Amino acid sequence: METLSEDKVKVLAQMNGWSLARAEGYVDGENFRRRGKTPSAYAQIGIDEYCLGFRAGYYERLSMASVISFPRLPMARSPLHRSKEPMEPLDARLAPAAMVKA
Repeated sequence: METLSEDKVKVLAQMNGWSLARAEGYVDGENFRRRGKTPSAYAQIGIDEYCLGFRAGYYERLSMASVISFPRLPMARSPLHRSKEPMEPLDARLAPAAMVKA
């Protein structure tokens, strides 16, 4: 198991252009998240390469590629949605009949 993690660290560092410390932190962060462990204060607020990698692995965020692959539900058109078509200016003197008080 130890050699598998070491190999993964090397591959991540090479693929992403990270230092070995950052890749090691990433793998540790993933492991902490999967096991439901709480990270130490050092891992949460540290600014060295290991901590940056740890937080990247622990706080999993979806990449754009993974978000695009999810099927999307059709969205209703919002009344605030702007059309790409030009709109004619609103004449303030003309009010809908419902707004005119009799």
